[in-house]
Amino acid sequence: MRISKDMKRKFDLINVLSRTEKPSLHDLHRATKIPESTIKRQLAAIRTEFGMKILFVRETGGERGATGYYMLTDWGIIDRDEFIKHYMML
Repeated sequence: MRISKDMKRKFDLINVLSRTEKPSLHDLHRATKIPESTIKRQLAAIRTEFGMKILFVRETGGERGATGYYMLTDWGIIDRDEFIKHYMML
């Protein structure tokens, strides 16, 4: 199946968020090779387009904007099990 580069990036981020415990922005970048500024835009788009809830959890004692991780708390309109089953075919 062919999908756009934009959609592939979104799916790559969703995949990493679903399989990685407490991924930081840098972890997402390392796993996907997507630039960090693009990751921030893509996460905002995923929230809007798919209704997914992706929280940023600031680490206690961390400086503002410095340390924390992302947590996928609601899959929105995407069926989690079907996504995981079909992701590798992209």
